[in-house]
Formats: sequence, structure tokens, C-alpha cells
Amino acid sequence: MRVLVSFPVSPSDPKLHKSVVFTSWRLLADKRYQLTMEIPSHKPFENNLHKIVEDFLKEDYAFWLSIDADNPPRKNPLDLIKLNRDIIGLPTPVWHYIGKPGERPIYWNAYDYVPNEGAYKEHNPKIGLQKVDAIGTGCFLVSKRVFLHKKMQGAFTRILNKNGTVLKGNDIAFCERARYCGFDIYAHYDYPCDHFTNLNLNEVTQAFEQLYKGN
Repeated sequence: MRVLVSFPVSPSDPKLHKSVVFTSWRLLADKRYQLTMEIPSHKPFENNLHKIVEDFLKEDYAFWLSIDADNPPRKNPLDLIKLNRDIIGLPTPVWHYIGKPGERPIYWNAYDYVPNEGAYKEHNPKIGLQKVDAIGTGCFLVSKRVFLHKKMQGAFTRILNKNGTVLKGNDIAFCERARYCGFDIYAHYDYPCDHFTNLNLNEVTQAFEQLYKGN
């Protein structure tokens, strides 16, 4: 079985974290599948993803595995191919702090949609394979059948407000289009990712001080 593995990077900073490089070596050592690896750097980011989809559709790949430059999985994501799901996200911790008292500043990027709020919330429970409404696209596995659907062309295009500001980013937009086309989305909490990012330590200190006060 052929699998396309992509590591999309920014054209202005086309680097992979060393842990992502180590991940690529481990994947290449897995002889269960025939892997093709690419490190595309088209811009903007949605265009980069759509260029990868073009490559995915040109060849007889069965699955596409995408891993961001700062987002290495801690276990082998190729294990998840045997589950034969439409879309599986490998959950990633994300820093999100806006100064709200009692707010937990780190969440995992798999979500459930809350219709009466028109918004998404962090999924629970975080155990094993869970069906969700949306995932972050830092590390995900998708079946070829998803992009063979005609309405999934351009699926990563952001959804804008009338004034041109972003209403929904490329990951949520992709997931909403996939759900509309009848595809199921999962997150596998036994296969988490690391996430390397720059943080202001004063902000981190403030966030945890507020948490301690709340307790």
C-alpha cells in the first residue's frame, strides 16, 4: 500500500524541528507500507496543503499523512492505517491564554461542535479513539476516498466574514466540509503529538498564577 507523507513548511522559514526529522527516519524504517515523503513550501499555507492534495490524487496513494514542522507524533501514526477511518487527528497540545480568570491555558486540539453557541469546545473524554467534530491539522491521517469526493476540492480554504476577516481557519473549514460530505472524523488519544512553539514566559507565569488562585 502506498502512503504519501508530507511535512509542509513555511517558504520563509523552511525548517523541520529535529524531532520531526527523527520521526521521518522512524517512518522510513517501517516496511509495512511504501512511503513517499515530501517537504512542500508553497504559500500561503492553504495553497501548500492543496498542492499536496494534488500530488495525493495524481498517484495511487491509499492514505495521506501530514505532519507539521513543529508537531511530531510520539508514536507511529502508520499504525492507524489499519483502522481504515476517513480522517484521524493525532491530538496536539495548544497554548491559548487570553487572561480570562480560571481559564486552562493548554488544550488538546480535537473538538465537539456546540450548536446553541455556534462554536467548538475541547473534546472529552481523552481516551483512545474518539469520534469528534473537528481536529487540528498539525498531524493527521486521511483516506484517499475523502479527496475523491468532488466537493472536497479546495477543502482547506478558510471561511471568511463579509468584511474579509477570518471566521474559521483552514483546519475547522476542512473538517466542516468533510462532515458535510458525510465523512467521519476521529482523534486518537493514544497517539498524541509533541508541539514545539515560542512562548512568553511572563504570560506562562501569569496563566499558572491565575490557575493556582482559582484552586
